[in-house]
Amino acid sequence: MALHALNFQSPHAAHQAWRLLIACAFGLLTACGGGGGGGSTISNPNTSPPTVSLTRTGVADPAAGIYSGNPAFLMPSYTYGAAQISWTDAAGATQTLQVTSTGTPVQVNPTQTTTYTLTVLYQDPSTIQPKQLSTTASATVTIKPTETLLPSAVLSPSASTVALGSSVTLTPTFEWTGGTITKSVVNDGTNDIAVSSGTPIVVTPSQNTTYTLKLEYLDQRVIPALAKTAQVAQAIIVNVGAGKLGLGGNLNTARSNHIAVLLPNNLVLVSGGVSNSVTLKSSELYDPVKNTWVATADMGTARTGHSAILLNNGKVLVTGGFDGKTALKTAEIYDPASGIWTATTGPMTYSHRYHTSTSLADGKVLIAGGVLGPAINVDPKLTEVYDPILGTFAAGPSLPEPRQGHTSTVLQNGKVLFVGNSNGDATAARILTYTAPDTFVWPDLADPAEPTGSLTYGRWNHSATLLASGKVLVAGGFGSDPKSAELYDPATNTWTAAGTMSIGRALHTSTLLRNGKVLIIGGYDGLNAISSIELYDPTLGWSSATQKVLNTPRASHTSVLLSNDNVLVLGTYLQSGDLASNSTEVWAP
Repeated sequence: MALHALNFQSPHAAHQAWRLLIACAFGLLTACGGGGGGGSTISNPNTSPPTVSLTRTGVADPAAGIYSGNPAFLMPSYTYGAAQISWTDAAGATQTLQVTSTGTPVQVNPTQTTTYTLTVLYQDPSTIQPKQLSTTASATVTIKPTETLLPSAVLSPSASTVALGSSVTLTPTFEWTGGTITKSVVNDGTNDIAVSSGTPIVVTPSQNTTYTLKLEYLDQRVIPALAKTAQVAQAIIVNVGAGKLGLGGNLNTARSNHIAVLLPNNLVLVSGGVSNSVTLKSSELYDPVKNTWVATADMGTARTGHSAILLNNGKVLVTGGFDGKTALKTAEIYDPASGIWTATTGPMTYSHRYHTSTSLADGKVLIAGGVLGPAINVDPKLTEVYDPILGTFAAGPSLPEPRQGHTSTVLQNGKVLFVGNSNGDATAARILTYTAPDTFVWPDLADPAEPTGSLTYGRWNHSATLLASGKVLVAGGFGSDPKSAELYDPATNTWTAAGTMSIGRALHTSTLLRNGKVLIIGGYDGLNAISSIELYDPTLGWSSATQKVLNTPRASHTSVLLSNDNVLVLGTYLQSGDLASNSTEVWAP
């Protein structure tokens, strides 16, 4: 305040201002060491802000990542002040760590890529006033993902196929370089067997078995270590001779190209066929309990190459066939309650021979395709539908291509799969959808973007079996590879290879067992009827007998799954002029 400014103040105010001015001046002299008495000098020794840095230490490449939870060391450096390190953790919270001294490494253990900030507090060097400032430096520690690294594991068998009752040696070898294996066992589907690497174990499987080497291990590249599992499997095929065979009772009439149907009363109805060049109209019943055959009423018409299907009312519908002179357009119904045959209310629309009969969702029956002639008005593209309520036939949807020697299979979704053909493209497959009461659609014709797909190998007189998985196993048949098998997957409309049988065969039978396996019996190899039997396991593949198992080679025969899980096998392939056999056989698991 200038003294001359006091001229404008009141005398009292001017006096007070003067006193204050003197007091302030005295205070300044004291603080600066002026005046008498010689006081000490207060000053800030620093003339510039501190130099601050934060770096990774102890590694060749400070930018290199680390695994989650592993330690990283940060080197804080600052010339003066008080320091701390702060960061945001995986939960989003701010964490701090006090730094005790410059140049002393600090350990951190990030679980995610984290930026650490060194903050240094210091007094402003540009003034003697107590003003606190801060400066920062940062360093980022990168978390790298754990690379895919599995324990090495091998389960080596001394043999992949063994005879029933024989033992096999399994040798497990395994190691893990990224941590510790805490448990190692071999599981046979039921039990765990503790094992160590390089030490063999001996097992004696009683059936086809998949042995699985299971490892529990710790991935110690991360902290805390992660518990994981790994496994490797080895299938052992047990050759059990494809089951056991016993003789069934003898048929009253030897026959081939007949039909066989399991009735609701657990008896088996057999009708028609051919024997010694004679077309048959006789029928008989098999009793699995007594293992005997008894005659029942004859059909009204002799038939061979006909088809039969069990209706929802428990009766049996027989359609078409060949009477020795012409293909037939007649049909009959067998009633197990009365044991008699009656003609259907109305005749078939077309004649059919070696055709297929398929049960639709509402109980109607689709009759499709068949061999040309000898007959009038026969076209292997034609189909017809039998209505069991009315007892009459009506024209059905035309097949996209003529078919004979084909199969038709009802899928789990109610659609019908047609496979194979000896009358054209043998690789062609088609799906038919049915909506009651009378709407049929071929989806791949209605929408070419959804094709059914084609088989790898063309075939006819093959077998098609609906598996428990919903897939369809197609095996054998005349064509480019009679040993081959393929699987159709309705979920993806695709075909995949399903291994090969030990022998090529056509005109064989294929029976789905209640354990989910498929029993393939007999057939024709192009020269002779076959006596071998094979089993298809959807999990493990094919296994076969090492010797002939049928007492009589058979083709154009029938196989029926009985209520006791056994399979009745009857009928033989007729070489020119030969007599059919009246023997039957019963396969047991």
